[in-house]
Amino acid sequence: MGMPGLFAVVGKPVLHSLSPQMHNAAFKAQSIDARYIRLASESAEGALQSAMAMGIRGMNVTAPFKEEMASHVTAADANARELGAVNTVLFKGGGMPQGYNTDPDGVSGALEAAGIAVKGAECAVLGAGGAAKAAVLALKKGKAGKITVVNRTPEKAGAIAARFGCESCGLSESGDAIGKADIIVSALGTADRVVRPESLNRGMAVLDAHYSSPSALAQDARKAGCTVIDGREWLLHQGLRAFALFCGKKAPIGVMRKAVYARNPEPKTGNIALVGMMGSGKDSVAKAVSSKKGMPIVSTDAEIEKKAGKGISRIFKDDGEAGFRKLESATLASLKGTKGSAINCGGGIVIRAGNRNALKRLASVVWLWADVRTIMERVPQDGTRPLFAGPEPEKKLRALLFERIGAYAEASDMVVATDGKTPDEIAERILYEIH
Repeated sequence: MGMPGLFAVVGKPVLHSLSPQMHNAAFKAQSIDARYIRLASESAEGALQSAMAMGIRGMNVTAPFKEEMASHVTAADANARELGAVNTVLFKGGGMPQGYNTDPDGVSGALEAAGIAVKGAECAVLGAGGAAKAAVLALKKGKAGKITVVNRTPEKAGAIAARFGCESCGLSESGDAIGKADIIVSALGTADRVVRPESLNRGMAVLDAHYSSPSALAQDARKAGCTVIDGREWLLHQGLRAFALFCGKKAPIGVMRKAVYARNPEPKTGNIALVGMMGSGKDSVAKAVSSKKGMPIVSTDAEIEKKAGKGISRIFKDDGEAGFRKLESATLASLKGTKGSAINCGGGIVIRAGNRNALKRLASVVWLWADVRTIMERVPQDGTRPLFAGPEPEKKLRALLFERIGAYAEASDMVVATDGKTPDEIAERILYEIH
């Protein structure tokens, strides 16, 4: 497939993010050779290091890394500077990554698309994190009337209010602030009930950023006759500006909206498939996942050898790569009924489009990334690997990774960088997202 432009979203958790299907649909609609993936990381700094090693061109940032990310990039727009938070990063040349914040665009765009007038409106913003600050900034720019920040911890709400020149209160004292609001924006990370249903009334507009599962606020607001704006509209409208930053052109809003609302079915098998280059750690990570969750390990290469009655190197010698790839596809097809297993896949299994589609149906697919130098250190150069048999093995390895990186990106549900991490650490990160 060659090396497409790579883009990503990073967060913890990140597997729930709808950004990949939104941006990938836009890339396809505009014939842009690019892939958008989920990057699992333990920190904003770690995500930046992984992104730069992988050659990622642009990255969206979600909770809990937005504020941390601001300390590792150059703030390139007023939103990022005012908020002290970054949700979009561009990597340009060899300079320091540039940080932007498109969340205010998400709030204002979602309200505007729903026909909600912000100017002069009384507003309540729930939460005290980066998303709440973005909502306050959007409402301030829209010339809202009274804005009250509401949070369980009054001190945190007060800090935002002092920063932006608005009101604040604790959740337990929020009756009037919420009950009299024309617009409620919830930037809370929970679907649990935090607003009393009796505080809601017809005529209110409620925008809830929580979209991964139905929230009590959205459900209660609908029952009360409020205008409820789906949190995916916030995601969509911040994504429109992010796409423009990534690609330098206007985003296809219709295509992206359709993609955001078309939820992809998740695998029901409980399988975890590990893909990646040789030396990326698939064997050891599969063992660590198996140890932690009691999942049986299925190795596609071992299954191929069993079916063929000979080793991989002999299959290549006798039947060539084409013969091996045919066996590989047949073996993957035979795993259709497999459930609850850690599937260790051969490095080239993603080459065929049919295999990529089969993997997505079979399992949650995790791409284990390792830098070329890490791979060179991990893989024994004892002549058993054809790639290392001739001259300039590192050059050949880079070319092979360049050739396959688009296929790995297309096949996977998320990527985890394995450089400098133990198999147990990598397994924990995977299981945090999937189980």
